[in-house]
Amino acid sequence: MRNYRIGFSPLGLLAVCLVMVPNLLFLFVTPPIDALNHNEASFWLWNLFENIGRFGMMASLCIIVNKIPMRKNQMLAISAVISLLSYFVLWGYYFNGIANGVILTGMAVFPSLFFLLIAWKLRNTLALSFTLLFAFTHISITASNFLF
Repeated sequence: MRNYRIGFSPLGLLAVCLVMVPNLLFLFVTPPIDALNHNEASFWLWNLFENIGRFGMMASLCIIVNKIPMRKNQMLAISAVISLLSYFVLWGYYFNGIANGVILTGMAVFPSLFFLLIAWKLRNTLALSFTLLFAFTHISITASNFLF
């Protein structure tokens, strides 16, 4: 943790803002089927862990900076963009009334993958840890609600 400092990560903030775009659109456009309104765990502790992961990930991506420069791996950047675009496509289906278990679970998988790739690119192990907690709980809750 000696390589980390409190600062500002423009890429971290951009990543958080990009994933929030469909959620902001959700304020103005109501999908025909609002299945995500009920996407919570039946046990409160899972929801707590999910939110700790979510808000810890967002904060650490934005304000924790590694002194070592970010990875310059193009494949990592391309994979992150593909996961983000996949997430946007799934939201498009959702806003058009197409909402099945695979689409809804994909809407949990792709942003989680995107955040994992961004945290890895930024060499931010704290964000990576929070993202793993968020990904595990968010995907588990969504899959248990809509796939099983």
